[in-house]
Amino acid sequence: MHGGKREGAGRPPTPPQLAKIPVGYRLPRWLVEWLRDQNVPAAQLIEDALVRRHKIKAPIAS
Repeated sequence: MHGGKREGAGRPPTPPQLAKIPVGYRLPRWLVEWLRDQNVPAAQLIEDALVRRHKIKAPIAS
């Protein structure tokens, strides 16, 4: 027998409060172009900026 699901194999599931969901926002063209020119994913840049600017913290995974 080959393959198949094994007990304990694979990545553990992400807690629901930390799961990332797709969202769509309208941004000015100049900002989108700047985001695309960076060597970091836009979602990560936006998340980091919001955390720093508003001093927010992610909920603790339990």
